[in-house]
Amino acid sequence: MKHSFSINPVAPQGRRVLTLTSLLLAACGGGDDAPPPPASRPLAQSCASYVPSKLPVNARFERTELRKAQTVNESHYGTGEAITLPRACIVRGTIVSGPGSTIHWAVELPEGKDWNGKTMTLGGGGFDGFIPTDDPWHVKYVQGDAALPFVRISSDSGHQTEDFAWGTDPVALQNHAQEANHLALQVGTHIATQFYGKAPKRRYMVGHSNGGRSGLIAADRYPNDYDGVLAMAPAISQQAHQVNMGDFNRWIYGRHPDGSVNAGVPAQANWISPAKSALYAAAEIAACDTLDGLADGIIGNVEACTYVPTNLQCADDVAGIQDDSCLTTGQIEAIRLNYADKSVPLTLANGMTGYERYGRGGAATGDWQVYAFGFEYAGGFLSKGFSYIAPTSVIQALTGSATADAMNHDPLSMSTKWQALSRTMEPSTDLGRFAQRGKLLVWYGLADTCVSVYRTAAYLDRVRQSSGSAKFDRFARFVTSPGVGHDLTGPGAAKADLITALVEWVEKGVAPDHLVATGSSDAGMFERPLCPFPSFPKYRGSGDTAQASSFICAVD
Repeated sequence: MKHSFSINPVAPQGRRVLTLTSLLLAACGGGDDAPPPPASRPLAQSCASYVPSKLPVNARFERTELRKAQTVNESHYGTGEAITLPRACIVRGTIVSGPGSTIHWAVELPEGKDWNGKTMTLGGGGFDGFIPTDDPWHVKYVQGDAALPFVRISSDSGHQTEDFAWGTDPVALQNHAQEANHLALQVGTHIATQFYGKAPKRRYMVGHSNGGRSGLIAADRYPNDYDGVLAMAPAISQQAHQVNMGDFNRWIYGRHPDGSVNAGVPAQANWISPAKSALYAAAEIAACDTLDGLADGIIGNVEACTYVPTNLQCADDVAGIQDDSCLTTGQIEAIRLNYADKSVPLTLANGMTGYERYGRGGAATGDWQVYAFGFEYAGGFLSKGFSYIAPTSVIQALTGSATADAMNHDPLSMSTKWQALSRTMEPSTDLGRFAQRGKLLVWYGLADTCVSVYRTAAYLDRVRQSSGSAKFDRFARFVTSPGVGHDLTGPGAAKADLITALVEWVEKGVAPDHLVATGSSDAGMFERPLCPFPSFPKYRGSGDTAQASSFICAVD
């Protein structure tokens, strides 16, 4: 299939967007007598002297820097893990979109002999505000070694703080929602063309969480930008999450909707501590582990797992608050709420209401503390879970009140603002234009307790209805990993070369229907098939339990 590589000619915010033809003429001089491109020299030399010219979309060049391969301690996700950043020539600059939004972008150039002739845009996470290609966790776990031969492009999405205070600025919001990656891609395409003396032959995007949402919205609104999009745990329907977490937060923090403390409810009576999460995780695994045919510490058949921890109930609720060997009545209810669909009657983008439950197994991944319950009951703002932090950050921006939060906010009181924000942030369910030229691979960990796998499943069901099943199957796949949380932690198999799988699908027509992921346990490395949702890896009953071939993808 022949692909067009002209950048979308519609110039957002009044900008003039250059076509690839004009980029080539500007970059290479358009004649046979043009000097050799910078990449013809060793990377250290070419990087030191390279200054891009005639950058598109009013981009400004700041500097180049040669990053040697280096080992750093990952800090963005708090793991402290030692991760190696690859060698690259990094070109940095800005795009000033307006008084309230400046996009900082980075383009990483590999050695000329190592470049595969393609670009890869890396999306961010959370509320963005950082350069993903500078972040060790994103470099290792979202991109991986398969990304090293690409020109790698990323941006901070138009703001430099990782909160939502900037969200009331219309330009900053548009940049975060969709524009920043679109503009950075044009800059990266121009720089790659100029640096290597030839235009990229393919363009890909990969992103995790909000970066996954960014990939889906790019496929929707800029369908000619990418040949392939890899969306990992895409955080779509963020406003649905934000408006539906009030009852959950009020329950675990013991407060009424008006913010007052519930009379007669002792502090921490409903909150799940790290020790109690571990207690529940072990019990849930014991109850549901073998539902997939194998006792391996992974809850594979999440739909069959209906465990309710009544066997862990404390004999005395007051004494049980400080007893890590049992759960109070209120803590058992908190777990039920965590696994329940939410149903605030506010219709948001794509006609969706409420917010779906989380998959089973999150307590064993670390997700419960990071996203649901936090690490300290009486700690400050950042010690609470993301399900409190994210809604509160947005509520404070939308209301202009520093004291508003996810426990005292009534979303129906400002439904118009929530609906407008949702329409800005959400991809539509019509991906027909992207389907004509691109491929979409979506991955999720079934134990994710940050963003609901079931909401993404509902979204993709609507994409399938919009395009028709036959067309959907030609351009999209949705695969999952049981026992894996939002940050790719947990007992399940989280590691898979999804980038290579996407490239093979785009360029060779090899559909990603037999993907394998790896994990590790005390017994060593093991494999599991990546199954299409809603199926799961079911043990055949015989064969090496460390080999993916010993499992089938089943739905019961």
